[in-house]
Amino acid sequence: MSEEVFVQEDTQPFNPFRREEETPPARRGGCGCWLPALITLFLVGALVVVGLFLPPIDLYNRLFGVQYTMLSAESNAVRSTDGGLTVLVDPASLGENFGVALETAANDAPENAAALAAAPLHLVLQGAVYDIQTTGSAPDTVTMTVAVPPTVGANADMLDLYGWDEVSGLWSFVPSHAVAAGQITATVQDVPSKMALFQARLLEQPTVLVAVDAAQVLSAEAAQLATIVAPGGLQPTIEGKLTGSLAAGFELNRGYLVMPVIRNYADPRALDIDTVTAILGSRTLRSEHVGQLAAFAGSAGFAGVIIDYRDVPETFREAFSAFIRELGARFDQQGLMLGVTVPTAVNTGGVWNTGAYDWRAIGAAADYLHINLSLDPEAFTPGADRPVEAMLRWAVGEVSRYKILLGLSALSVRAVENQITPASYQDALAALGSVSVQAETSETGTVIPGSEIRASLDGYKAVSGMDTVIQSPFIDYLGEGDTPVARVWLTTPDALRFRMDRTALFGLAGVGFEDLLAGGVADGIYNAILNYKLQMPTPPMQTELALRWRIESAGGVLSEVTTGLGEELVTTLEAPEGNYAINVAVIGADGEKPRSGAAVALFNPTATPTPLPTATPTPEPTPTSPPPPVQPVNPAPAAAAPAVAPGAGSIVAGGFEYGGHVTSTGSENAAAAMRRAGMNWMKIQLRYSGGMSPNVAAEHINAARARGFKILLALVGNPGELAAGGQGYIQEFASFLGGVAALGPDAIEVWNEPNIDREWPTGQISGATFADMMRQAYQAIKAANGSVLVISGAPAPTGAEAAFPGQVVNDDRFIRDMVAAGGLNYMDCLGAHYNEGIVGPSQRSGDPRDGYYTRYFWGMVDTYWSLIGGQKPICFTELGYLSPEGLGPLPDFFAWAQNVTVAQHAAWLAEAAALASQSGKVRLMIVWNVDFSAYGSDPQAGYAMIRPGGACPACDAMAGAR
Repeated sequence: MSEEVFVQEDTQPFNPFRREEETPPARRGGCGCWLPALITLFLVGALVVVGLFLPPIDLYNRLFGVQYTMLSAESNAVRSTDGGLTVLVDPASLGENFGVALETAANDAPENAAALAAAPLHLVLQGAVYDIQTTGSAPDTVTMTVAVPPTVGANADMLDLYGWDEVSGLWSFVPSHAVAAGQITATVQDVPSKMALFQARLLEQPTVLVAVDAAQVLSAEAAQLATIVAPGGLQPTIEGKLTGSLAAGFELNRGYLVMPVIRNYADPRALDIDTVTAILGSRTLRSEHVGQLAAFAGSAGFAGVIIDYRDVPETFREAFSAFIRELGARFDQQGLMLGVTVPTAVNTGGVWNTGAYDWRAIGAAADYLHINLSLDPEAFTPGADRPVEAMLRWAVGEVSRYKILLGLSALSVRAVENQITPASYQDALAALGSVSVQAETSETGTVIPGSEIRASLDGYKAVSGMDTVIQSPFIDYLGEGDTPVARVWLTTPDALRFRMDRTALFGLAGVGFEDLLAGGVADGIYNAILNYKLQMPTPPMQTELALRWRIESAGGVLSEVTTGLGEELVTTLEAPEGNYAINVAVIGADGEKPRSGAAVALFNPTATPTPLPTATPTPEPTPTSPPPPVQPVNPAPAAAAPAVAPGAGSIVAGGFEYGGHVTSTGSENAAAAMRRAGMNWMKIQLRYSGGMSPNVAAEHINAARARGFKILLALVGNPGELAAGGQGYIQEFASFLGGVAALGPDAIEVWNEPNIDREWPTGQISGATFADMMRQAYQAIKAANGSVLVISGAPAPTGAEAAFPGQVVNDDRFIRDMVAAGGLNYMDCLGAHYNEGIVGPSQRSGDPRDGYYTRYFWGMVDTYWSLIGGQKPICFTELGYLSPEGLGPLPDFFAWAQNVTVAQHAAWLAEAAALASQSGKVRLMIVWNVDFSAYGSDPQAGYAMIRPGGACPACDAMAGAR
């Protein structure tokens, strides 16, 4: 700031004019000489008088007009008579003949009546109103400092400067900051005619913005919370136009404003920055884009739009501001509202940096500034130097507080090393594991009545805690030596209410949620948001996490015990012989969240039964009902149940087809077996690497066609090349797929199991990223051959993401994220794999391992169908049952299938085909596999239809079901 040198005002700033004494002319006779002289003197005098009233002397105004204080390099500041307002200019940039006149008017003065009457009700005047007049050409910026009156007892964080605009008749927010105790300073480009200090009041009801992603549907419950509904689905094009379709479920004139959000992404993990920079970098495209946005919003009856263009390079800061100013001006003309989503500001060396997003410029042009805050709950810790509070204190000096919406996440968060990611409430608990039981067993593998039973969760060791300052519970997961592995913060109603209430500290407009409809929010979150909106307190809830154990029989709950989160259950089961279940739920602020339970077979010793399979724990929470068969505590493979193949006519022809995965499309042995089974599709897998010619697929296509089969090509890339090449590699891969499509295959499956690090780079697994790959692949395939069936790469069925962070993403979450990113728009069929069944496909329970959905055929079909909302059919590109019969013992990792017989294998494949054909949900089923012979750590031959010796019981079973 320039040093203040005040002008000493003078009632006579210029020296008075004095004439010099003149020597009287020599006297001459007659009037012929003196008359012209008199006329000349009169004219000269008149000109002198006129000159005194013209600039630069302007005598009239000096005597009777506004008394300006002219500012100069030597005297560059002026202060009002009451000392409350100081106007300062930079001596190096003075403007031209710039002067200022300040007047302190009483608040009840007639000249202030109109202005004060126009002040919004939520603003309360503090101190005097200052009239400001200027003359000459103003400098680029003028600094104005208002002293806070000593009588003002208001919270300094709630004080704002406003300027009066005579033309519009409105008070406008003036960006300002408290740079010294008792002083608020603003640097302005346009000096207002009046300036005053106001105290901001809280709004009676804060705004709640609810975003709806393209693949989501606005629920009635979410609609009741919303002040603004922001449906997504639209993106800018390189021509400045809009593309896409809006999310469903909203209605106009239903008690909330509808402001579609225009984004440069389908998912924030796959941004289209190039399109935005192309628009911003061209005045023509920018104007076209403004016109398109205005036409879209105005013609559809929307209240306006929200712009969410992320990761714009900082070099486009001025261009982005110009775009928002132009758009805001156009919207003002049409009576529309404009919102802009921006990332949180970052403090670097004491300076707040907003990158490409000039908050002051955006705030002046837009109606809402939606700030996406950090996911880190600790950032909300109160304190002048804490991230959120410090940033908001600065923000309300840049943008009117009544325009600011805090962008919050309704989900829980997972912190691993330096990465913080959102997680559903269930996912946050997943690393606890499932119930594991230890007890002394008989030779038959059953628990003897009266024996001590110990039950615990088999996941990471967990220690729960509560940060009472921010009202947030957490769980620390510990590894070897109790080394912290991860922390999950549970977003409970109390935790979210605390974060929402940060708006009250600064009188902000409200909050915005982008993931409220993502699924997985804690129970009670909607009520917490409603109470916030109505400014009612949220009822306190239990905060300490604990485990509630239940021992259940077919008749109901036998006993119930509550322990600490990391404690085991120790009990003695005195009960009649039979099957029981030990179930557990995590209890706390979110009510009960069940984990996978365990079955206990309570029997006195009997003859030795067939050995049963070892249980495979799952980290996914699923309530467990007591299974009907006798199961030991840690079972080994279950004894074979009778296998009954479906009857004739069970496999319904029409929209359903089936086939098999073969070692070679040229294998006549495989082809003969498949014809016998009634199959008409062959599948092979080809792995692409950089530079490969699409022609490698030609021989496989031709060989299948020559044998009368349709051909599905599963085309998979190289994870290492993908990690190194990124988007460039994806584009090359998509181009390769287009080349293969031109050769005429019947179907292409894009990639394979992209949710595990065997097929996708570690740490980069993302349903959203895969959706972008599907977009590029689909467009390339359809451009080359519109008749090719495009199947999304089937994810690996798994629930192990909590145990292997960065290496695995659960298949249901992966599909959910892919759908949310718009992936359904770029496929004809959703790929699926099912290959871990040890019960028949018609069963929905009874697997001795647990009740996780991937264990069951219908679990897979129903879960996937629900995830995609029935918008696309399902294509099983791998469906198989594993039997070691005739091959020898299975490796430990596959021991769960040790007792599956070839008869079951055959009957279940036929039954799965029948059920799939009747479901109306499955388009294609490819059996894994027809003729593979390898049998080692990966027992492929155990899945094969053609068994050792050449027999094919599955072929006969399928043939009989046709």
